[in-house]
Amino acid sequence: MARTARQILNTLSRSTNIHIRSTAELAAHVSSATAAFDKKRREKGQAPVRRSPELLPVPGAEYRQTIELTPWQVLHAVARDYILAGQGMGRGLAEHWVSLKLCEALGDNRAGAMDLTDKGRTPERWYKAMQARELAVGFGLAVAEHIV
Repeated sequence: MARTARQILNTLSRSTNIHIRSTAELAAHVSSATAAFDKKRREKGQAPVRRSPELLPVPGAEYRQTIELTPWQVLHAVARDYILAGQGMGRGLAEHWVSLKLCEALGDNRAGAMDLTDKGRTPERWYKAMQARELAVGFGLAVAEHIV
């Protein structure tokens, strides 16, 4: 059964508790994974990805807290991220990245004619992954905003 607009808006306004997990062990695990990722890139002749030189856990007092957020707040953080990415020098890069992602859906077939790639044929998987990444960014931004 389809939900009404009022039901959807009520759901977006309902607060939910978000638990932050930020430990030295988790930071070390992430650092180890990024080092392995960078090693594979070097083996392929690619430069490592630019990132912060040191990853530290959120100080103890903050990471033991439960943060209360609504879906609206997470969506607002994602929207602000897009707006900021569209400003200044980052705008062109953001637009280029979106273009590249869309171009991944197109290719050519054996006859040399334009055709959809596997990603183009199964867009739901690509959209689900993209949506999950964007929501993760939204949660991260909302949590960072709360801590700051």
